[in-house]
Amino acid sequence: MRTYEAMCVFRPEDETFTRGKDVVREELTKLEAKVIREEDMGLRTLAYPIQKTHQAHYFYFVVEMDPEKAHVTENALKLKTELLRFMMVKQES
Repeated sequence: MRTYEAMCVFRPEDETFTRGKDVVREELTKLEAKVIREEDMGLRTLAYPIQKTHQAHYFYFVVEMDPEKAHVTENALKLKTELLRFMMVKQES
């Protein structure tokens, strides 16, 4: 098991953010990832517009999962419409 950090950038609407956060959490548990920490980083202004959106809601996850499933998670979450951007990296020891 390795520890990964996942940064999710959601659309700024409250309903979309709440639904998107739940979708990401469900996807992680479906792939047997253990969520260690979650942090709501709030609404922030983007450096450049993404899909005509100038602000987005940032949410940070720290998860433990098998390295083989990390790529599956990235591919599954990139298809979610609630997410503007998603990035997962291995946490340094």
